[in-house]
Amino acid sequence: MDDDLLDRALRCAHRPGVLSIEIEHSTLPAMPQPLDWWRRTPGVREPIDTEALDWVQGGYVIDAGCGTGRHLEMLARRGVRGHGVEVSPAAVSLATAAGVPCVQADVFSYHPPHPVDAVIAIGGNAGLAGTLEAFPGFLLRLSSWLNESGRIVLTCSDWSKLPPESLNGHDSPARGYPGDVRMRFRLGDEAGAWFPWLLVDTGTLEQACTSAGLRIAERKEWLGGVVHGALIERAPSA
Repeated sequence: MDDDLLDRALRCAHRPGVLSIEIEHSTLPAMPQPLDWWRRTPGVREPIDTEALDWVQGGYVIDAGCGTGRHLEMLARRGVRGHGVEVSPAAVSLATAAGVPCVQADVFSYHPPHPVDAVIAIGGNAGLAGTLEAFPGFLLRLSSWLNESGRIVLTCSDWSKLPPESLNGHDSPARGYPGDVRMRFRLGDEAGAWFPWLLVDTGTLEQACTSAGLRIAERKEWLGGVVHGALIERAPSA
């Protein structure tokens, strides 16, 4: 992911303008990002999928793609300890300044110091996998951080719940899976570089979990299923 515009927006001392994400070859409008929430602006409501944190009941947690550490901050208020993994230097700085333990690293190369009770990847962070082909490996990596009874809390965006033909239109290159998209940040009139992102439907999520030796224990949905979450654990035979 190209985080240059994200870093600039997070570091800006004054209000930097609207930070949004647009999808390549899509008729969908640019999607405003919760920059004020990430920057801890008072009075801002948290994103809806933070409800998935209710699945975390205790123990020690790693937040994959933790951003500025807001999810870990919420869990800490409930007595749950943990640390985050994040590639954005500005996000790591804001997390650290807020007292949230955070490591600047890529989730694909990070090795935690010890197994943990839960890994969270919310805020649609199933998309970090980039492509459907890489998704089972992404799930395997997250599960490799867990102790024997550990579980993954994951939220996703579902391409199949978006308006028909709003993704990968006639001018896009042929793609095998409609949820394999490319996105980029916009900050005002500036646009960043395209990066791959995965939008995964519920059936495909279940198939990917099965291929990684995992199973979905519980589900949640928001916005009519456009955003969905899963509590994932190792399959009995894994």
